[in-house]
Amino acid sequence: MISSVYSSHDFLLFDIQAILYVHGSQSILMNSWARTISHKERTRLATRLNEKKAADLRPKAEGYEVRDEVVPGLVLRVGKKGIKVWDVVVQTSPKSRQRIRLGTFPTLSVKDARKAAEVAKETASRPGRSRELRTVGELFERYAAARAPQMRAWHDVQSAWKVWGEARLAHIRLTDLSVHHGLDLRDHVALHSSPLRAASVIRYLRPMFAWAADERIIDVSPWATLKAREKAEARERVLSPAEWKGVWQAAVQEPYPFGPFVQALMLSGQRLSNVAEMRWDEIHGDVWVIPREKIKATRTEKAAAHEVPLSGVLRALIAEQPRLGPFVLTTRGDRPISPGSRQKDRIEAAVNSAATLTKGRPLEPRETLSNWRFHDLRRTAATLMTGGGVSRFIVERVLGHADRGVTAIYDRNLYREEKRTALEVLAATVASVD
Repeated sequence: MISSVYSSHDFLLFDIQAILYVHGSQSILMNSWARTISHKERTRLATRLNEKKAADLRPKAEGYEVRDEVVPGLVLRVGKKGIKVWDVVVQTSPKSRQRIRLGTFPTLSVKDARKAAEVAKETASRPGRSRELRTVGELFERYAAARAPQMRAWHDVQSAWKVWGEARLAHIRLTDLSVHHGLDLRDHVALHSSPLRAASVIRYLRPMFAWAADERIIDVSPWATLKAREKAEARERVLSPAEWKGVWQAAVQEPYPFGPFVQALMLSGQRLSNVAEMRWDEIHGDVWVIPREKIKATRTEKAAAHEVPLSGVLRALIAEQPRLGPFVLTTRGDRPISPGSRQKDRIEAAVNSAATLTKGRPLEPRETLSNWRFHDLRRTAATLMTGGGVSRFIVERVLGHADRGVTAIYDRNLYREEKRTALEVLAATVASVD
């Protein structure tokens, strides 16, 4: 008995036992079968793909497909013009399957295509999930599966999505997406952060829609002509001592996880995304090691892991947090927090309310905490360290800024003790705040 072994646009293999019985001529049909698909062709249609094999596939008069024997359902389609497209066939229900396009080869390597295929199959198996891409949120999942392994700046893309894009875009249907959604996002980020941040968010998310258009997931990128507004001058906002004290007091009163998040920002001077995504496995005793994947690299040198010595105050703060998953600060256990304008506004309101009670009268505009952002805490922390006698060079090492000087090539000192001293100076600025 010969049973079904393969199905494609070019061939339909099926159980021919009944046909053999009806025609009564097994030899004729078997000869016909051999002429339809030879042993050599069968070998090509199912193989353990690698980069060389995929690159060596040549176009024919008619398009054909090659199945990957490593990941069931993954196929590489070779068109008549030589274009090679990755598809995966997923089971959408007990009685139906769907073909999903993943990307093109060699843009999407064999290794990454397998990863993307597994993600697509897992997504399709979730109960109640639509098997077709309908929303921008589902598009981001597909984009992450296909592009994350290849992008050095993927951490920045993911951060832009989690902090700014997800809340405003994830629910939008792809059929409804327009340039106006990009304009809305750009203006929202500029209002609650800065024009510079708005420009970077658009720069990180815009390629996703260009990729979707290239892969024929959407017809055309609605953000193709979207530009960021003219760059503003770099911010110089530094909180006053009273504002710094007020923010700390408000953060102490703010519940987990956003209160400890603001405190950790103030005590470490690290980037918002690194603090928000702090993991328990990054904490090694009295040192927080931020992995190289999260560190911005220079154009000429790859990033290295960044060591942040923990002051006594910060170490105690981290130890007090509940272990709900891999992330130190989380609301769902399986993912980090995404702090934004709502959390900042709560801190601001608490600071101004406390100041009003202290003064016993309404605050004048100049007395209120306003026009500040979370990133200003990092700038203020740097200012407080230099004001406490720490050299600017060491402060730069604490902040994780790349040393672009010529001596950086030869100087591999990590300055652990100097950084620890600097962060203890910073911790002292909040130690007396009650």
